[in-house]
Amino acid sequence: MREKLLGKVLFCLVMVLIAVASYFFLADRAASIESNRAIVASIDEKSATVLKLTAASTLASAGISAIPGDTATPIATKLADFTEYFLLILCVLYAEKYLLTILGAAAFKILVPCACLALIVGRFWNPRAMQRLALRIALFALALFVAIPASIGVSDMVYDTYKRSIDATVQETETLNDETAALSEAGENQNLIAAVLERLSETATGLADRAAKLLNRYVEALAVLIVTSCILPLLALAFFVWLIKLLTGVNVLGAVPPRHSRARMRPGAEHGAPDD
Repeated sequence: MREKLLGKVLFCLVMVLIAVASYFFLADRAASIESNRAIVASIDEKSATVLKLTAASTLASAGISAIPGDTATPIATKLADFTEYFLLILCVLYAEKYLLTILGAAAFKILVPCACLALIVGRFWNPRAMQRLALRIALFALALFVAIPASIGVSDMVYDTYKRSIDATVQETETLNDETAALSEAGENQNLIAAVLERLSETATGLADRAAKLLNRYVEALAVLIVTSCILPLLALAFFVWLIKLLTGVNVLGAVPPRHSRARMRPGAEHGAPDD
């Protein structure tokens, strides 16, 4: 009896040491910018790209609206609408940057100590339920800590594939802006507009066609940024939750079975046997 009590005390001390190390050492390391330098640099690079696309689309919208005729006007309006989508993506990128440190700190400052506390309680009361709870908490902490770095790693592979295309979009926008700047200065002067178009060796229809192709490039760039910045992080978290459930049989989200299912599991429930 004394040896059993001593074993419980030693186990509790080990759990306390793990909780203290997690709270004071691992949490600070997980939340440190230095420990996540590569991931932060990747997010900053995407943020800079989004800012370039936002500025370029705004300038392109103003320049394209100066092209004579009604063909380019809807294109200019659509390009102006892209600013709102790019702003949303920028907010998501900043959220990922801060969640990278917040979730790491939460995993090791809150969840891991809670898992240790559940194991300590399980040594004295309802061990099976407490061990299952501790496992669920620990796995959820692991999912939170790994989800964003893993999703950014996957998104970087997709982003690197289309990075040249996005850079080419920005370059094409700058070229078109330079050519349509003179048209914006010409205003309503038809003779000056004709002189500008002649100097550019372009027609209004030709510029409108280039603007339409540029719009398609922006649609592709927006789709890539939405996938890499918004969809992949959510899919990564869902994948880790599914993988944990597949390997351990533990539902990290803690879904509770229906009451009638629990009733069927109780011996004698189908015969109407009274509960103790």
